[in-house]
This record gives sequence, structure tokens and C-alpha cells, in this order.
Amino acid sequence: MADQDRRMRLFIKKTNIGPYPGLNFLLECAKGKYIAINDHDDIWHKDKLLEQIEFLEKYKEYVGCGSAIINWYEKYDRHFYRSQLSNASIAWHTSLVFRNKGFRYDLSIKIATDFYFMRNILCSHKKLIYNFQEPLVLRRIFMGNQNLSGQWMKNRSVMDILGLKIGLFDKPALLNRYLLPQELVERVVLWKYRNTIPSKYKESAERLLENVI
Repeated sequence: MADQDRRMRLFIKKTNIGPYPGLNFLLECAKGKYIAINDHDDIWHKDKLLEQIEFLEKYKEYVGCGSAIINWYEKYDRHFYRSQLSNASIAWHTSLVFRNKGFRYDLSIKIATDFYFMRNILCSHKKLIYNFQEPLVLRRIFMGNQNLSGQWMKNRSVMDILGLKIGLFDKPALLNRYLLPQELVERVVLWKYRNTIPSKYKESAERLLENVI
């Protein structure tokens, strides 16, 4: 793609330094006004960046902008809608666009590094992120733990989770994922959030889901 569009530049590290050191490396390289996070297995709505950057240009008081997402599970070929509060200190990480003002991920935070980055570093515990309720990201969860989010707990302990510098209600959610069988957690989540896509956003969701056919 970089060969076809001169606005795009490809930065490559010769060694695999991990996800958050890699993000910090890219943040050092980035020269633009805004940063957009997109994990390799996730897909954006075609108007995502346009809507978010227009919002941030208009509302200078916000440091970042996120959106609702659609989680799609390859194993079950099922999906559900997830959103964050409109005014918040966090967003779904793969939906995030934020101002390029020298922010960096704290590599001493070994679990939930993205949420710590948003709440503590981007927002300083203030509600400086605006989340669109329209789903603008399709998060694809593949079989066989191919996703980074399905692998990061393998080398962690209960004490690691209890020692996290995250919200009080976030810890029980992580403990459930750590202690319970993954398939059970997935089935419960799919049942709890079934049929939750607001009717006014179904068209956006259908456009995203076209990418898994």
C-alpha cells in the first residue's frame, strides 16, 4: 500500500520488541497531528477517521475520540455490539484516535497497558475522550488464540492482576477471564450481549460484518 500512496510510510523493526514497545517506537516516528490505533485483525468503517478527526477539530477540549465496536467470534460466527460512555477516560483501544502530543505507553504496566495509557496518561483521570455510539470498528476474534488479547494472560498470575493500577471494577473482569475456561467466558458474553445493536446503527454494523463473509 505504501508503494501506491506516497502519504503512507512503512516503519519496520528488525526484531520483535512486543506490542507496546512497538507502539512507542511508532509514536516516536509519527509526525502527524493525530494518532490512530488499529490492531492487525480489526477493520474500520470507511468513514471512521473522517468522523473522528472532524470531531476533534471542532471540540478542542477532548484529547481523543473512540467509538462503539462490533465483536465477531470466528468460532461461533456470532457477533455483538459494545460501547463505552460518550464522555469517558477510556475507549476501545482499537477505535482510538488521539492528539499527537508526545504521549507514550508506560512499559512498566504489564497487563491492561492500553487502559492504563488512556485513563492515566492521555486523560489524567479526567473525561477527555469522546466515544461515538455508532460502531466504527469490527474486532475479529479468531479461533486458536491467534489474537494478542487471547494470549497475553498465559504468563500472568492472579497476583499480577490484583496489583494492576486499573479501576476497581476492571480487576474482577480480568480475573474472570483468567480463572474461567475461555470458551465459557465467550459463551456467557455472547449470551449477555446478544441482540444489543441499537436499530439506528444496524446499517453501520452490517457494513462492517460484510468483511467476515
